Amino acid sequence: MEKYSNYLINVKWPIIYSRPKLKYGNEEHRGIALGLINVRPLYRKHKDDIFRQCVALKWKKYQNILDISTKLFNEFSPEPDFKWTTIQFNSNQKSKKHKDKNNIGDSYIIGLGDYEGGRLKVWHNDDEDPEYVDIKNKFYKFDGAKKYHETEDFTGTRLSLVFFNLLNTKKLE
Repeated sequence: MEKYSNYLINVKWPIIYSRPKLKYGNEEHRGIALGLINVRPLYRKHKDDIFRQCVALKWKKYQNILDISTKLFNEFSPEPDFKWTTIQFNSNQKSKKHKDKNNIGDSYIIGLGDYEGGRLKVWHNDDEDPEYVDIKNKFYKFDGAKKYHETEDFTGTRLSLVFFNLLNTKKLE
């Protein structure tokens, strides 16, 4: 796992402008979604200007990252046959409590890097305390569209990878 982790941690991830509701204050979020994606507004320079980013246009630039991440998943996940369409990469990002808007079904998440804290907080029931899940170098499966989740405070360098579906993969089988 270390060879995959070292490579992915050292990628210069682009700034994410399209997910402002996940941020605490003015912090900078870095990462990218690779695979099948919804094209979202990237940022507004002026009131009437909307720029859009489609990762497919940069496919060759990110192909190696996608290949390495796929190998990581196939080698270390507890369910290598799990069907996913997309990987969300989050570099040193602490996300607010949220549910995933476009994901369908279960997702797998893993945390990589040299960090302390940074557990995933998952609310299995809205009226109960969250479960704190250690995802450092471990895959964890949950339905992020149905369950609120957020990132615990952390120090150090942390990269999370979320393998999820934008399509109902059962219909594709």
